[in-house]
Amino acid sequence: MLIIVLAALAVFLCISLGAIIDVVKRPSEAFVDVGESKSTWITLIVICTLFLGFGGFIVSLVYWFSIRPKVIRGPRDSPTTTATTSLRPWTYFGLWMLVGGAYAMVIAGAFTIGILFIPIAIIATIFLARGPTSRRGVPGLISGLALPVIFVGYLNRGGPGYVCTTSPSTGGAVTSCGSQYNPWLLLATGMALFGVGIGVFIRISRSKMGRQCPSCTQLLSPEGHFCPSCGTPVN
Repeated sequence: MLIIVLAALAVFLCISLGAIIDVVKRPSEAFVDVGESKSTWITLIVICTLFLGFGGFIVSLVYWFSIRPKVIRGPRDSPTTTATTSLRPWTYFGLWMLVGGAYAMVIAGAFTIGILFIPIAIIATIFLARGPTSRRGVPGLISGLALPVIFVGYLNRGGPGYVCTTSPSTGGAVTSCGSQYNPWLLLATGMALFGVGIGVFIRISRSKMGRQCPSCTQLLSPEGHFCPSCGTPVN
């Protein structure tokens, strides 16, 4: 099991380092042309990798499958050939929150039962990160971390302290005892994470409010004449 954990950590670290190298070697103008910042992405990946560990891997996936293709492709101000369906920002927030919950289960499971959530979380991250509109819901990852914490608080609802519970069985009542955590502390931590995610999402949404596509609510650049998501012409 230790070998599996070390191998997974090595893969996550290589993906993060590869993302940093890829950002560094690309010109700053390529990021500016598509409304991104080279220095911001370098700082974001480095800080998340050093201080959040697994968080650096998540941010790197967003870069590899969402930002990098856009930087390579360059700005496009022409109608797209195929229309895509976009959901409302709060819907994307909810989807990212579920992804955050999956990553939290990976961490909480210490790569035992949590390893089952790795492919689900990675595939969902890649799918959501590819759409420009869906990236607005990324703060949902923070709120998603609260889901397992709140659930653990529910499981420890009899605490804090040494608690005994009796449950019926085929052979009669069975009593089990064990130490439980303070459920109120877990609940407060979970609600704080949940609130921070919502707060960041609202703050970002308000700071980026401007022209929106009338068809899919995609935020538009000031100089854009076509929606980059669905190709709808705008004035």
